[in-house]
Amino acid sequence: MKFRELYLDTTYVMPFFYLDIDVKGFSRSVYKEVIKSLERIHFSEISIIEAKAKSLKIGRKQSGVNEKFNEGLSVISTDEKVVIHGYRAMDDKKFNEFLPLELGFFDTVILAQSCTVGNLLTEDSRLLHLKDVGVKIINWDTLLREIYT
Repeated sequence: MKFRELYLDTTYVMPFFYLDIDVKGFSRSVYKEVIKSLERIHFSEISIIEAKAKSLKIGRKQSGVNEKFNEGLSVISTDEKVVIHGYRAMDDKKFNEFLPLELGFFDTVILAQSCTVGNLLTEDSRLLHLKDVGVKIINWDTLLREIYT
């Protein structure tokens, strides 16, 4: 299956801010090609806030991290391919529907918002084990298999 649009969990937003991610088999160059192949990428404003928190933590030990974060934010904020989701009434409705799943707060928001796209790229094992929630939830390995086969 080729994807036209993809909703990214926070893990996959981190590279836009020059932050490393710990995903088996992940390659920035392959990721760049995947992103280029999509018509749109979607993610939550919450993911930007989570990335900022991580960059602040790393920035205490490394110089230039906050400048790179700001540079990444400037780029994605003006890229027409990027859709940043704020929290809306329809997201809250879905959020409330997903409460019985007992996911973490941020995971529930991201899952709710990904319903508008219909798919979600994540490495979160709790999300990956969900079935019949109205969203196709995949990880890096599955994405590569679906794109390249």
